[in-house]
Amino acid sequence: MNEIIVGNVRAENAKKAAGYLHVEGAATQRTFVCNPFFGPPRPRTVAIPIMIVNGSNPGPKLCILSGTHPCEYPPIDAAIRMYNETDPTKLKGALLIVPVLNVAAFWSTTPYLNPDDNLDISILYKVEGGSISHLIAKSILENVLTKSDYVLELHGGDILEDVVPHTEYELTGDSNLDSMEAGLAKTYGLRFVVETAPPLARPSIGRPRIVAEAGREGRLEEEFTSMHLRGIRNVMKRVGMIDGAPILPADQLVVRKRYEIFCETAGMFYPSVKVGDMVTKGQLLGTIKNIQGQVAEELTAPHDSAVKLVMTNPVKLPYDMIFKCWLT
Repeated sequence: MNEIIVGNVRAENAKKAAGYLHVEGAATQRTFVCNPFFGPPRPRTVAIPIMIVNGSNPGPKLCILSGTHPCEYPPIDAAIRMYNETDPTKLKGALLIVPVLNVAAFWSTTPYLNPDDNLDISILYKVEGGSISHLIAKSILENVLTKSDYVLELHGGDILEDVVPHTEYELTGDSNLDSMEAGLAKTYGLRFVVETAPPLARPSIGRPRIVAEAGREGRLEEEFTSMHLRGIRNVMKRVGMIDGAPILPADQLVVRKRYEIFCETAGMFYPSVKVGDMVTKGQLLGTIKNIQGQVAEELTAPHDSAVKLVMTNPVKLPYDMIFKCWLT
């Protein structure tokens, strides 16, 4: 492999390197105070951590992208551990790792959004705009994603979410690309595999990209970190970066349709099911009780389905989303 360069990070053949990609033009409105110790005012630029493992032999470049929603900690932990645990002398190709994309939210414990502009970076690739999140997405797309042969976008349940581990791939209209993404999603090795079609699918980035989700409620738990580590290695085996066969579940369920359930009343939420449960039409999923402790609303399943996600915060207001379910 030749030397790989991303931002100020340079990894020679059979070596590792870590540093930062400074996003051009992305800075907060604050500047350092001008004084003799610090010099003239200068902008505080956004620096995205980058890790590279450059293998000793030719092979594909695999991007591991985590921390887009940076209160989802198991995927961040897995990305960092992949960098530290991967031996470049035994690797074919290279890993391009972004352990924390949404840096401002990571340090401020902000779920979902970049607190600098209140936008979700994950939906901004190929979307025009001049705010900080747009510039971060553009820089990562140009400097990392389009330099990769495959992209794993890692997620897990955010602070208010309990979510069943699953992978997702998005139909692009390119049959070859769609087939590769479906194969990668299944190879990651989680039981549920989700196919998303337009208009819900995001625009293609021109590379096979899947989303892998494992984690819950903003916790760092080894169970879910291990799922991501196993899934990443499964993909690396499939594309020929390391030796061995992927470890797959005995059965996988591919789902293509979903629905959400919202409450209509305010009160305390009492769930009756867990994520991953298979439920039948009419089954009680949970109740909302008012402040006097009386049942104000019962939430039931409109279809036979699998419970994908539960919004676990106890206090609910009218029109809050409570469940996401997959049709089975």
